[in-house]
Amino acid sequence: MNTAETGESGERLAARYLKRNGYRILERNYRAHRHEIDVIAREKRTGTVVFAEVKTRTPGSYGRPADAVDADKRRFLRLAAESWLLHNGGPEQPARFDVIEVFLPEKRVNHLINAF
Repeated sequence: MNTAETGESGERLAARYLKRNGYRILERNYRAHRHEIDVIAREKRTGTVVFAEVKTRTPGSYGRPADAVDADKRRFLRLAAESWLLHNGGPEQPARFDVIEVFLPEKRVNHLINAF
C-alpha cells in the first residue's frame, strides 16, 4: 500500500469511527486554497462542528501520529476551518479541532478530542 492509499484507508476508518460514535459526516477532504481538512463532522449530541485531522501509521513508521500535526499544520487547518465556517453557517458555530490517529494493519483508532 502506498502513502496515498494508506492515508485514504485511515480516513475511511476515521469517518466510520466517528459515525459509530455519534457524529454526522459533513465533508471529507475539504479544500480551501492549498489547505485541506480530512474530515468535517458534527457531533450530534452537542451540535459542535469538528475539524478532524487524520494521521495514519503503519508498522515501522516513526513517531506518534499526532506529533505530525505541528504548528504550521495547525495554522493551515485553522485557515481552512475559517473558510468552511464562513460558507456554512457562520463562525459563531461551536467548533473544535480533533486529531484522529489510525494504526494499521490492526485498524486501531485513537481519537484526540479538542487536540489544539
